[in-house]
Amino acid sequence: MRWLALAASLSWAEAPASLLPVVDDLALRLAGRDKAQLEGKSGGEAELACRDWAEGLALCFTVAEGDLRRMVSSADLQRWGVGLSQVEAAASAAVAAGMSQERPQQVPVGGDTRTYLLSAEGDGLDQAALFQPQLLAERLGGGRVAVGIPAKGVLIAFSLGDQELETIVAVGIRRAFETLSDPITPAVYTWNGIKWVVWGEAKPQAPAQGVEP
Repeated sequence: MRWLALAASLSWAEAPASLLPVVDDLALRLAGRDKAQLEGKSGGEAELACRDWAEGLALCFTVAEGDLRRMVSSADLQRWGVGLSQVEAAASAAVAAGMSQERPQQVPVGGDTRTYLLSAEGDGLDQAALFQPQLLAERLGGGRVAVGIPAKGVLIAFSLGDQELETIVAVGIRRAFETLSDPITPAVYTWNGIKWVVWGEAKPQAPAQGVEP
């Protein structure tokens, strides 16, 4: 009977529906731990539930708490009775609404017919394209795609293959990283069929010619 009760309790374990993924600089994990410790938290309460996601980046999560959102901790996973993979699956599904034919928005390059995609609504869904690379590739007409997440609430995506466009957008990502609040990374990533990997980065000393694929 005890075994049946345990099995029943495990079958009901699930991640909250309000979960959203957050891809950010690896330093977010340390900052989150330090903030939690300053608030008097320790152990699992002070450790964010994150994993390495791509070079220089971590995948963490937020959950709704009243009218606010807070970072998910390792202790939350224990309370909910779920693993990190379940949390990641639930959060990735929840963010899907941020990817459609209208979002990210198509933006023309100034004085040009070429375009790139931009999502900057700040509603927690802007990073949706990171979790649906195939749909993103379709939005961009097929072929290799690249993305930049220069700051919180900002995602930029474009097609690879046009060197001038690559330089223009990569420089724009660098400038956004340098000027917007809550910067994440100036790096540009591309999907290799399995994961996002660093493609290049516009260097600040020579923004017009500094893309290094």
